Amino acid sequence: MELKSLLFVLIAHLISAGLSKTVAAQKARNSNRWAVAGFLFGPLGLIAAVGMPDRHQIVYLRYLAEQQGYQPRHACGGQKGETDA
Repeated sequence: MELKSLLFVLIAHLISAGLSKTVAAQKARNSNRWAVAGFLFGPLGLIAAVGMPDRHQIVYLRYLAEQQGYQPRHACGGQKGETDA
């Protein structure tokens, strides 16, 4: 009985690793690292990979914003520290 449970968990983690790698590759992330996360954490790693933002979409949205005349307030594109007011 214990061997069946161990095999079930191992197979579930292998499937999660493969799916995490596929999802990460589609989102332009490091697929090998996400495969390891999927294997170590199982379905939780897969949920985390699905929840990551898509880099292609981020770049495209920034391109559209710049075409509309958006200028970042700072060189990094983010906000300055809390001390600047």
